[in-house]
Amino acid sequence: MLLSFSIFAFVFLRNANAENNFYPRYHLAPEHGWMNDPNGFCIFNNEYHLFYQYNPNSSYVPGIAHWGHAVSKDLFHWKHLPIAMYPDQWYDEGGVFSGSALVDNSTMYLYYTGNVNHPNETPNHNQYQAMAMSTDGINVVKYDNNPIINGTQLQPDLRDPKVWKHGDKYYMVLGNSFNDGKLGRALLYTSPDKINWEKASVLAESDGFLGYMFECPDFFEIDGYFVLLFSPQGIKPRGDKYRNLYQTGYLIGTFDYETNNFTVLSKFQEFDHGHDLYATQSEVDENGNRIVIAWFDMWDQNYPENAQGFTGQMTIPRVISVTNDLRLKQTPVQSISLARGRNTYSGRTKGGAVVVLEDNVGEVVVKAPRYRDFALFIESDSGSVKLSYDFKKGRVTLDRGGNDGVRRTSWRPQGKLVWKIYIDSSSIELFCGEGEVTFSSRFFPTGSVRVRLAPHSDAEEMIVNGMKRTVDITSANETTG
Repeated sequence: MLLSFSIFAFVFLRNANAENNFYPRYHLAPEHGWMNDPNGFCIFNNEYHLFYQYNPNSSYVPGIAHWGHAVSKDLFHWKHLPIAMYPDQWYDEGGVFSGSALVDNSTMYLYYTGNVNHPNETPNHNQYQAMAMSTDGINVVKYDNNPIINGTQLQPDLRDPKVWKHGDKYYMVLGNSFNDGKLGRALLYTSPDKINWEKASVLAESDGFLGYMFECPDFFEIDGYFVLLFSPQGIKPRGDKYRNLYQTGYLIGTFDYETNNFTVLSKFQEFDHGHDLYATQSEVDENGNRIVIAWFDMWDQNYPENAQGFTGQMTIPRVISVTNDLRLKQTPVQSISLARGRNTYSGRTKGGAVVVLEDNVGEVVVKAPRYRDFALFIESDSGSVKLSYDFKKGRVTLDRGGNDGVRRTSWRPQGKLVWKIYIDSSSIELFCGEGEVTFSSRFFPTGSVRVRLAPHSDAEEMIVNGMKRTVDITSANETTG
């Protein structure tokens, strides 16, 4: 009864003042409580399933992690399902931590890390790898003989399994901290049967520069290369790089399934250049596209959305590809067209022009000359976010103001300057050019949101489209009552 009342109050508060509502319209967010890492991203029975780290009891702290669960036909119209896994076994009583899904023989296998806390001891936790199964995509049963990997010699930080099948063998990549917690690495395991696993190799490890822990590793083949996509903790800032508390980035190279050796051909690159992207998950769609989704937030930020009954959301799902210079390019999935609303503005636009967004959301596309500086503001009564391009220096900047507000990286348009900007109540995603550079940052406006071109920043074309609500909090809560 108390839960039902709190959900009603949350919905009423949100609807009572739409202009100050931080809950997204077309990004997946928790119905209430705390969301962080995406988990178990997969296609099962012709639906996308996305699990996530979830605290149903508070929007202020991550708490003891459960696995939340949502499904979608198109990656935008999401339906929340009941909690998939609770921390109810001896090996996961401190949290059902992050993991992945493998669909094999009409069964969904969920691999995750069970966390066990040991207060006032050293180390103060242990982590075990566990497996669960579902034959209907809703009801999940944990394997009777868990844990499947104890990792006795690799404790205490061994987590976030990503599992896939190649040929007649199964593979798992795990994040690990070694050398007394000073260095991070990604470990590769193999199995003949999905249950019995042996350590096969070290895919990559830190020499100090890449920090002390590799979280949420993912390893996959794309465009003739292999990509290790992961979230290293402990990288120190270097100028405009690595400014967030923790990073998400990648190494690109080649991999030999006979020797299990990963040969790195590129330096570490940041996946996104904004303030708020972490813990990526990927899946291959029915057309063979590699789709990546991430937690659209960052640790230790304490954003004001928590006072509205929720914390965290997911990014727009993105199709990735490898460029000739061994970088990842990102574009929104094509099904974003299903979330697109009516066109509200289109045409050549002079600097200083202002367009008000309906419901504080929108898709904004601008095209401008490549040989000039360009800037626009996403404004509200409480401040603004400035997006700017410096032609002489060849760099893009997102400045949301306040402490540590600036994020910046190098980029030059190949043709005209083209930006696609997605604004959703309390978030901004900027795609530059064909997705060579992206910025993902949260912002928390008061009153209506407007887009204003800076003086002398003329756009050869500016298009503004509304965006539909694709995740309805009211109907979502009908599944959890």
